[in-house]
Amino acid sequence: MLKSIKSNGVTAVLDHDGFNKRIRVVRYDGAIEKALPDIVAAAREEDAEKIIVYTKQHDEAVLAQQLFVPEGFLKGYYLGHPACVMVRYLTENRRRTHSYIEEQEMIEALYRIAPRLRSDNTPAFTMRKAETNDMYQLSMLYKKVFRTYPTPVFDPAYIEKTMNTNTMYYVMLDHDRLISAASAEINPELGHAEITDCAVLPEYRGHSLTSFLIEALEKEMAEENIFHVFSLARAASFGMNAVLYHSGYQYGGRLINNCYIAEGLENMNIWCKHL
Repeated sequence: MLKSIKSNGVTAVLDHDGFNKRIRVVRYDGAIEKALPDIVAAAREEDAEKIIVYTKQHDEAVLAQQLFVPEGFLKGYYLGHPACVMVRYLTENRRRTHSYIEEQEMIEALYRIAPRLRSDNTPAFTMRKAETNDMYQLSMLYKKVFRTYPTPVFDPAYIEKTMNTNTMYYVMLDHDRLISAASAEINPELGHAEITDCAVLPEYRGHSLTSFLIEALEKEMAEENIFHVFSLARAASFGMNAVLYHSGYQYGGRLINNCYIAEGLENMNIWCKHL
């Protein structure tokens, strides 16, 4: 849910994510520090536990003075210029992690492994844009792949709702069986799309199915005049870079633009396995 606030000559676009109890400042113009009191007030009004600001490069030091810390980076977010994803926690529980060292050890171990090169041969499965009647198989796919997930993708009604509100799914099928999926959450106002909800059934892993789905989504986004695509990964900071790199997702000689958000070891394990 997007809303704009204007304060002291600053305009900021806020995205309230009630399910995850967070406020995201997805765009702003002006001196962001002047709008922070209103942003914090809006977050507390919505009972948010975390504020995320897609920060312009010259504002990183200003937000650091206001208790924000960097958790990731996005290339080209602001018309070709980078954004630093900076966060401020409003509750102690949201800030705490019990597995920091284990997360770092996992990422270090992953970087020591030689990356897997993706085959240029398209797998012998059917790939297409998802339709509404796929929502039941999609929900079953997510139930089999994820033990937990930050959005209610286990609910077919939720998937149907997202399909009708600027989220596009691509699926891979083995005959009539849905075996893999990925989606793009489109923000037409900002001209961005977030690649998310990626999953592959365990018995079909190792074919780089996710990379084919993401490539199809990116082509579809280009046709919709969406040219900035990124992934917000619920994993250890910078760990998503390692996961995508070693899964062979480097089509066209480049990696998808990534942002890496520290949200827990369990989902990092899942990402390492399913790509």
